[in-house]
Amino acid sequence: MTQSDVLYLTSWFENFTNRYTSRDLEIQANLQYKKDHSQRVRDNMLMIGADLRLDTDQMKLAEVIGLFHDVGRFEQYTKYHTFKDHLSEDHAILGVSILEREQILTGRANKTEITIINESIVNHNQRVIRGTICGTTLKFCQMIRDADKLDIFDQIINFYENPGKTPYLAIEKDREDQRYSLDIIKGILSGKQISYSIVKYPLDIKLVRLSWLLDLTFPIALKTARRKQYFERLKEFIPTTQDTLQVFGYIEQRLLQKADAN
Repeated sequence: MTQSDVLYLTSWFENFTNRYTSRDLEIQANLQYKKDHSQRVRDNMLMIGADLRLDTDQMKLAEVIGLFHDVGRFEQYTKYHTFKDHLSEDHAILGVSILEREQILTGRANKTEITIINESIVNHNQRVIRGTICGTTLKFCQMIRDADKLDIFDQIINFYENPGKTPYLAIEKDREDQRYSLDIIKGILSGKQISYSIVKYPLDIKLVRLSWLLDLTFPIALKTARRKQYFERLKEFIPTTQDTLQVFGYIEQRLLQKADAN
């Protein structure tokens, strides 16, 4: 893939997202949010790639994966008016099908690059990366998951700290509900990545997102999370109970272990 190819794909993304517009202000705000999110995740991919000292070709690949990782979101939201995959369809799989339908990568990326791009997109939103993924493909899958989570942390914490002053409209609205599921607590304490399928209450979502910190892989992502105090800031919006104290202690200990390992 050449730099000219990257510029072409960037231009295609701009034109593609411009197809999805609406006079409905809420719909348009959500579509714009996902476009801005995609661009920020691209920047995060380049940050992680630079820290890993990837070569020029791999940096181009990182840029494209970051920009394209949520390409399915635009058709998903326009069609279903939701970003919830379980109420519509898996946006990652939809994204790969759109790239194949548009044939946008053909002639601009080789077969290996296309495989890495597609696998990275498909695995970016899964609870865990498929066990058959390895080598360079695994590295890019881990990169996009870190890059995506870093921006999501920024956006959701900003929303919690400044409700009503952020364009992130798809976030849960009932912030007064203090209930949480014991299954979520047990799942986090067992070291598992939690499925949204068992989420019942708004607090469950906050707990799941807090546990995402344990899924960060690369040193620069972990350093960014510490510098921006994601753990401390998100914890402020979760009530302190015997159960949540166990979760806080477990996550904090695991994060310290990761810091020591790096």
